[in-house]
Amino acid sequence: MRFLRFRAAFGHAGALALSCAVLLAACGDRTALDVDLNVVGDDAGADGSTLPPGCGDGVCKSNESCSTCSVDCGFCRGCGDHVCSAGEDCASCPQDCGVCNTCGDGFCRGNETCLTCAPDCGVCPGCGDHVCDPKKEDCFTCPVDCGSCKGCGDGLCQTPETCASCPHDCGVCAVCGNGKCEAPYETCTNCEQDCGMCKTIGCLEMLTCAVRCIDTGTMPPTVRVSCVGDCVARGCPSAQFFFDQAFNCFIQHLNECGANFGCLQMKCDPEVAACIGSRCPSN
Repeated sequence: MRFLRFRAAFGHAGALALSCAVLLAACGDRTALDVDLNVVGDDAGADGSTLPPGCGDGVCKSNESCSTCSVDCGFCRGCGDHVCSAGEDCASCPQDCGVCNTCGDGFCRGNETCLTCAPDCGVCPGCGDHVCDPKKEDCFTCPVDCGSCKGCGDGLCQTPETCASCPHDCGVCAVCGNGKCEAPYETCTNCEQDCGMCKTIGCLEMLTCAVRCIDTGTMPPTVRVSCVGDCVARGCPSAQFFFDQAFNCFIQHLNECGANFGCLQMKCDPEVAACIGSRCPSN
């Protein structure tokens, strides 16, 4: 039933995904994690914010403290000891007290900051520099620098894990309808209101789009099936037919060529020629 639902959703893309899945199973699937290290928005002055004025400017001022503006003043003493003590709550120390109910709704507001709610506010500046700053970073706020927290990777999304601290268990941070097109999994095909309406593309455009879904950083190269499915979903029916032929040929020669489009085109010249020659009916 799962395969039938996939075919219904993607048409010819279903057969393509199955081919990719077989390839990944044979090669040993290694899923690449795409991490966006850009801080989204400014917490200070956000609609409904209860943070002190200026919180988020990197300076711990007299009207700020570790409990009211941890992004400037750092963690309060005791935060991170796995005990929700007096003076700690979900807004000041989600590591000990659990994330607040509003964290994960896609909007950075209230007491949320990059330290307390990275799913909504993005990771803090400095996260991603390969140095774990103990004052403001730990496995919860910046796993890319400090490593994954204990329990991450067990298949269960449990407090205080979030999509930012443990996407392996909790999935990726993407909320459709919050006005941000959160790539790579939120696209025009599954969230038009954030990413805009998709433009129908032809077979050659689908091929060049799908080649970018090949990860040559693994040996042998692997294919991100959801990425390919997104490329295929934007093609007209006749283009999808010719794409299937060409890309299935690409799969057969993936170990030889990797993501080298010229090499793949030479190996699959008849299929690529048919793809180039295909036309989508005009609307």
